Amino acid sequence: MKRMRLWVLVPGLLWAPFPAAAQVPAQEANPLAAVLFEPELVMQHRRAIGLTDEQRDAISRMIQELQGQVVRLQWELLDEMESLKEILVRPRIDQDRALDQLERVLETEKRIKRAHLELLIRIKNVLSAEQQRQLSRLREPGAGGGSNPGTGS
Repeated sequence: MKRMRLWVLVPGLLWAPFPAAAQVPAQEANPLAAVLFEPELVMQHRRAIGLTDEQRDAISRMIQELQGQVVRLQWELLDEMESLKEILVRPRIDQDRALDQLERVLETEKRIKRAHLELLIRIKNVLSAEQQRQLSRLREPGAGGGSNPGTGS
């Protein structure tokens, strides 16, 4: 259960660049959501898609690898954000220094999003074409899929 809590944060990071996501369904707001599969969706429908033990184990290993990487990056991001805040709290802000620090924040965020996208690509590559088609159907509204990628619901 502890592992899955991290997924509440990570998918939001990947989909965050799309501000319209709050107004429209995730798949419409983000074209990546329609072609990739969140681990929760795969695991929720593992029996329906005939996920093998080998596939399940491979995906589990991928998730564990990502978690270790992302936790480290999240700590780094917190440090970079705190440094940016310290720069911005001053009465007179050194603009060059603030923008340099912002670049460090954005670079760390990019590394987190890249790690998540790599995971989603690797998961898709583990699934057969038929399993991918089944998952696409299962996540369609009204198909009983229950989970929309990128929304955490």
